[in-house]
Amino acid sequence: MFHTPKMNLDLIRTFVIVGQSKDFADAASKLKIDQTNVSRHIKSLENLMGTKLIKKNSKNYIELTEDGKTLFEGYEKAYNLLFITEKTFKQSKDLNSGKISIGIAEDIEISMLNDKIESFKKDYPNGAFKIINLSTKDLFEKLYHYNVDFVIDEKIDNYGKANEISMLDLYKEEYCLAYLKDKFNIKNLSDIKGIPLILPINAKKERKYFEELLLKNKIEKKLSIETASYESGLDYAKRGLGVALLPISLAKTTDLQFLNIPISKEIAIAYIEKNLSPSSKEFLKKFY
Repeated sequence: MFHTPKMNLDLIRTFVIVGQSKDFADAASKLKIDQTNVSRHIKSLENLMGTKLIKKNSKNYIELTEDGKTLFEGYEKAYNLLFITEKTFKQSKDLNSGKISIGIAEDIEISMLNDKIESFKKDYPNGAFKIINLSTKDLFEKLYHYNVDFVIDEKIDNYGKANEISMLDLYKEEYCLAYLKDKFNIKNLSDIKGIPLILPINAKKERKYFEELLLKNKIEKKLSIETASYESGLDYAKRGLGVALLPISLAKTTDLQFLNIPISKEIAIAYIEKNLSPSSKEFLKKFY
């Protein structure tokens, strides 16, 4: 039989919350204990593990040591798994309870999620949802660490950390160059030479594809505005500030002219099947 005489769940919980917040005062508030006890818990865990787990950087901010990072990754997953187990147990008794957490790209949240949440809450009005918007990489990190039930974003075929992640294809997002017809006249891609461009930030996969398309066609870009929000890009294009790289589905809702370009990406919903609670499994059916 495996014995863990040194394991102390209070110490682990404190360490996980400190690792997430990177701030003793914030951790103390979340744990509902004073900062002295937070420090004491961390010190006790360091003594048990025989290594330093927390340090302060040159700006006096809290950071995890390399050993701390290694321990945190395992402890955070185990800690979150406890909540998943509890949620699953409660929902096996009452499906109309608990919280479903979803990480989603901000620019597709309204079109992809709102109708499905409304439909779900008609059947389960007491169910709660938590929606977060982060980069694709950060969202998948949260899924891997069991911080969210679902990620809805561009499809990743080779997310290296977790073969256990399943993906359901939702649709193909296609892109165009949208512009104010009274200010620009664009019939083909070469016409954008010298014209100010409104582009998504470099972290967006479609930006990378667009850069490759320009390079292939030997077109030098004239970058005017970078934004993480397609709604902002759309507004800038309406103001005549440049030509915007936008999803075709968004451009079609406006009076802007647009040129179709050969750029697209798959949008999928990702999840870890074994960790889905009963209500999460029920919500997933909305996407089939």
